Amino acid sequence: MSESSKKAWAKKYLKGAESFILPSMKPDLKNLDEEGLRQDVRHAVAQGFCSILPLPMGLDKKNMVRMYEVVSDEAKGSIHTVALIQPGSWKEMAPRIRFMENLGVSHALMYFNSKLPDQNAIFEQMRTIIEKTAMGIILYAKPDNEIRKMDPTGLPLDAFDKLADLDMVIGVKFTQTLRPASAYALAERLGDRLLLGVIDLEMILPLSLKYTIQWTGQWAIDALQSPEVPWVNQFLALLGEGRNSQAYELYWKYEPIASAFYALQAPCLEIGGHPWMHIKYMKWLTGGNGGLIPDLKASPDHVPHLDARARKHCRDIFEHVGIKTIDMPDEAFIVGNAGYRDGVRPKDMAAFPQYIL
Repeated sequence: MSESSKKAWAKKYLKGAESFILPSMKPDLKNLDEEGLRQDVRHAVAQGFCSILPLPMGLDKKNMVRMYEVVSDEAKGSIHTVALIQPGSWKEMAPRIRFMENLGVSHALMYFNSKLPDQNAIFEQMRTIIEKTAMGIILYAKPDNEIRKMDPTGLPLDAFDKLADLDMVIGVKFTQTLRPASAYALAERLGDRLLLGVIDLEMILPLSLKYTIQWTGQWAIDALQSPEVPWVNQFLALLGEGRNSQAYELYWKYEPIASAFYALQAPCLEIGGHPWMHIKYMKWLTGGNGGLIPDLKASPDHVPHLDARARKHCRDIFEHVGIKTIDMPDEAFIVGNAGYRDGVRPKDMAAFPQYIL
């Protein structure tokens, strides 16, 4: 493998943890708080992350574009940035991909199209896009019931197997709810060629006995740790050095917060949702900007509302594992730290989406 290959680049630079950034908004909830976004990028850099993914939840096209621009600008020279490539043809995806490339985005998480008739069609559609982009590609291993007639895992493993041979394909993301048998099948088929981005840290422990696992990506790692205690990065570094017993001990020291986070997410993920406000709050507790995001117009089952009891629980689990949290009132979270420093208060907010005072 040449040093100029994308796979070699990924092996060298994608080490440790990769998180995401949610929008920070002005009190009108219509315009971005750009300084808040920059603070979140700096918070990611402080934790030693290898890369970050801007997630423009609830934003219109104008704000989405600007969010990518601001995050990429702040990240430049300090941390790699990641994009998303949704299912579709090259013609549909080309403008977005070229925009991301021009911003200097290094790699992208790519979804497969479960509506296509067979795995060969899935392979061909994805290959056409992959071969036209300069970004490295992470395959998204999120099971889909439409695929179960092709493969019991719900994943297009035959298509993934062929895509893994392409130099631009550098990794595969194991979604949190992936069953152990499916995780095993993925690792067996792809572990000799791709970085394995396992989200479930407990699952990493047995997989690391056979496969090299140096990276975990595109999830809220900064909801489990802090710049002072970047234990997820440390956990992966220990595994990479073959110090499995030390990694095992470190995991159990922080297992309560990992398990609490996975338990928080699991019911939402099963129905296609996410606890976005809880995640934003946990990131804020250790130095993120905080701030509400636009109204996602989702049911509380899909996007649980953040109430006082949930906020206390988040603080308590950090305290339980000995990770210090921010000494600021929750009203600073509501408006975001950048706005709070400028005198913005909850009374200035247009609304409180997904948040209960």
